[in-house]
Amino acid sequence: MYCLYVANVMVEHRIRILVVDDHELVRKSIMAMLSREPDMEVVGTAVNGQEAVQLAQTTSPDVIVMDVSLPILDGIRAAGKIRDLNIAVTIIMLSMHYNSTLVQQARKNGAAAYIIKEQANRNLIPAIRAANNGTLSENE
Repeated sequence: MYCLYVANVMVEHRIRILVVDDHELVRKSIMAMLSREPDMEVVGTAVNGQEAVQLAQTTSPDVIVMDVSLPILDGIRAAGKIRDLNIAVTIIMLSMHYNSTLVQQARKNGAAAYIIKEQANRNLIPAIRAANNGTLSENE
């Protein structure tokens, strides 16, 4: 564990985040949002589920923020593969739409949270912190 001082605030550990979305604008928007948080750093980005699985193994993220709808390997199946590799990471799924079946599939495949993209500006940062602290509730 290390300490980092940002704007006179001590940060003991920066949360390492992998951002996965096939839309460049969404990836860049999430990265911009996270860059304003002194306790967070983006350690990688991926445009499909296959890349997400590979980067989860090589970048050692604490949290993965991943779109449900991805080319090559969708986010839910990618989450399952990451879970099967026993990588110590928390996965937060993002989606354009709420669908209870997708939420259940995401949870079954190891996702800790499912956030609608429209609500990401309000909910993503608190969910990442909760995921990192181990306090992410089933209702997130």
